[in-house]
Amino acid sequence: MWGGARLGWVLPGLLVVIMFVILSSGEASYQANLVSVEGSLTEDQRQDVYQHLVNLADQKQNILQIKAMLEQVDWVHRVEVSKSWPDSLTVLVIEETPIAYWNDDAFINLDGKVFASRFQLGGDLAQLYGPVGSEKLVMQQYQRLNNALLKSNQSIDVLALGDRGGWEFTNNSGVQVLLGKDDIMERIQRYLQIVENGGLVAYMDSIRLVDARYSNGLAVSWKSQEMDLAFAKNYKIQRELRL
Repeated sequence: MWGGARLGWVLPGLLVVIMFVILSSGEASYQANLVSVEGSLTEDQRQDVYQHLVNLADQKQNILQIKAMLEQVDWVHRVEVSKSWPDSLTVLVIEETPIAYWNDDAFINLDGKVFASRFQLGGDLAQLYGPVGSEKLVMQQYQRLNNALLKSNQSIDVLALGDRGGWEFTNNSGVQVLLGKDDIMERIQRYLQIVENGGLVAYMDSIRLVDARYSNGLAVSWKSQEMDLAFAKNYKIQRELRL
């Protein structure tokens, strides 16, 4: 006996002995002696779910309570629990999918939910920053801006919402772009138009920063002064490009 339940560790996909008393309508109850955890999970994730189920088996639960409690596990996105004949529970677990890193210490999903997971390695994900409570807003802005940038073969590596409401991002070429607080989509469209039509697209690797917080243009800061002079000479423009 362990925590009021019997536990038998077996290979994934097989039933595990965990004794549940499941409440149904009224005061009637249903005894489930076996639990099967399904889903595209690693063995460590599956064992983590079993451990949570063991902890839940100490008291009577209904299926909706089991579902709700498992969905509180940080790395779990959704759970479906169903009774299987004659005395089993089937638990389908779908894990969270990270879209980006959040504030250096967590992940964020497509809906703007922040979560931690020791089972996620992360990999080549964008980095999003924002104040507490801005998670959904930042994720929505990330999707809008990234979709706009993809048309010019750019993507966002870093997107940040400052404490004062200003937006900025760093693209996949390492160029930092300041967007400010207002007219964000108008400014990103102006930035893309000037990049494509003003000849900047071929010089992305030489640009350090673009300030798009202008009503009719943008300012470019180059990584080297020589590059600044060469571009100005070749295209007969000043550092502030105008439509």
